[in-house]
Amino acid sequence: MIIVISGPSGVGKSTIIKKIKRDNNLYFCVSSTTRKIRKGEEDGTDYNFVTNDYFNEMIESDKLVEHEEYGGNYYGTTYSEINKEKDFAVIILDLEVNGALKIMNDYKDSVGIFIDINNDILKERLFKRGHKDELFIKTRLDLANEQREYINSFKYHILNNNLELTVKQINDIIYNGIL
Repeated sequence: MIIVISGPSGVGKSTIIKKIKRDNNLYFCVSSTTRKIRKGEEDGTDYNFVTNDYFNEMIESDKLVEHEEYGGNYYGTTYSEINKEKDFAVIILDLEVNGALKIMNDYKDSVGIFIDINNDILKERLFKRGHKDELFIKTRLDLANEQREYINSFKYHILNNNLELTVKQINDIIYNGIL
């Protein structure tokens, strides 16, 4: 089973995924990205941090199931990562909306979970991430509103107003509804 967790940047997807109950039947797919590593992230665990040249090589050699440019950086999921579905009961992907829609279309057994928050909280989180430029924040909020137009393409929609409750809801989906 493939679980695709998506939603606008800054809604807490990575934080939620780190708190999901882990067992031997669950695997978190590690996406590749060209963006710079952030404080507290680990290469190979949070993302595979790669150069633009290497990312382009992966595109040209058809090694990516999906890939997108987002915020001036490239993100993608390799076939080798998604093929780990054969070894685990559940694999989890953290994808932006276009990538999530592609996976959900290509892998019919996948389940989409759209995580969201209101724009005031989203703006505050982006600001706390160090994004102080008002034009950048406005662009991200506009993109978040565009991404919300696809919310009905996801089986589940969860407002991340309370992290513990959100994690519990996702654990319930994974462990009580699917496994």
